[in-house]
Parts: sequence; structure tokens; C-alpha cells
Amino acid sequence: MIALFYLLACSPSAEDIAKTIASPNPVAREDGAKIAQNYADVAVEKALIAVLGDPSRTIRLNAIESLAEIEATTAGAPLIDRLANDDDPGVRRAAADALGRLKEKAAAPALVAYVQGFGPEDREQLAGIWALGKIGAEGLDPEPRQAVLDALAALRAATTDRFVRYQATAALRGLK
Repeated sequence: MIALFYLLACSPSAEDIAKTIASPNPVAREDGAKIAQNYADVAVEKALIAVLGDPSRTIRLNAIESLAEIEATTAGAPLIDRLANDDDPGVRRAAADALGRLKEKAAAPALVAYVQGFGPEDREQLAGIWALGKIGAEGLDPEPRQAVLDALAALRAATTDRFVRYQATAALRGLK
């Protein structure tokens, strides 16, 4: 019990974490971006968004995970940018997942494009399918809503992969 109290009393401040994320040392940035998932703070959120374009894949992945964990309300547009433009498929997949976790409605068109960028049997698209289902259709304008429905229905009809079909069906059920 005393050790836990000591750790809680000595934990770094959100400001310290934000400074660590902005460090010129890549290992410090990597660690800071990972630890940040425990700090729902505006300064930390801004620091995480700032490193989404970091040259290090690990830093980008840690930042994306932390942004989803702290439910970062300002991360939608930067995560959509990562989904659309990152060179690393793992980072794009993590961005799709984070956008779904954040239920970012503005991401629907980018997620449709992401899913449509795969063949019907490719399981790499599963994060995008899941995210579209998680975001749901409520609150979407009619055009993006229809694009989501059309994309998922077309994928469901085209795939022979039972798991991809199951996920597309589950996502469609969430889009009433």
C-alpha cells in the first residue's frame, strides 16, 4: 500500500509528459507517447497530435493508441490524415481503429475509401469495417451514410471470406 501511494505521489505531471513527447530524443518521445494514454489533458493531446507525423512508426502507433485511450476530442482530422496518407499499413490500420473508438463521424468517407482500397478477401480492411460499424449512421449526412451502406453491402456481397462477411454484416446491423 505504501509503495502504491509513493508511485501515485511521484508520477509525472501532464506537462512533464507533454514535454517528453516533444523531446528531440526519439526514445523519450516513444516512451512519452505510450505513457500519455494515462493523461487525459489538453497539453498531452496537443503533443500527441504533433507527433502523428513523426518518422518513427512506433511513436506514431503509440500516439494513436494514446489518443484513442484518452478519448481525444481534437484528434479526428489528424487521425483521418494518418488513415489517408501514412506510408505504413499498420499506422493506417491503427488510425482506422482509433477513429472507430472515438466514433468520429467525419471519418466515414475516409474509412469508406480505406475499405475500398482492399480486395474483398483482404483481412487488412477489418479495422475499417469495424470502425464504420462503431461510428454508426446516426448523425451522418445522407450522402456519407449511403456511401457507408453501399460500401459495406458491396463488400459483403463480393467476399467469400466468412470472417470478412461476418464483420461487414455486423457493421451493417449497426447502421440502422
